[in-house]
Amino acid sequence: MNVLSPFITPLIRYKPCQYDVLVDDKFELDDFGFNACIIHTPGHTIGSMSVVIDDEVAIVGDTMFGIFSGSAFPPYADDIKEMLTSWGKLLETNCSVFIPGHGSANSRSLVQKDYDKRRKYHHNAG
Repeated sequence: MNVLSPFITPLIRYKPCQYDVLVDDKFELDDFGFNACIIHTPGHTIGSMSVVIDDEVAIVGDTMFGIFSGSAFPPYADDIKEMLTSWGKLLETNCSVFIPGHGSANSRSLVQKDYDKRRKYHHNAG
């Protein structure tokens, strides 16, 4: 469980937007002329998405952060185990760079190291 969740969640009130396309797991963008896809990467929030471009770069939004030295983990996650599953999906790509919504880009080696450490901890804790 995220320590901040009980305090932050009641403060966030918004009207959900209507979607144009529903993505269950992966949505290819080649029909639109892009060598890219959108993948569902929940954990930070239930609807988090990432865009993988040329299987080299991933725009990950709040699925990762780039502001903490030695870590890509965001300060808030609705579901940490789901977040780690999403990181696993991102690491299954050939991406070497992960661009978060906050801070600097994360290298594959940083994400892999952080993923391995947190996955071991949360596997043993659960």
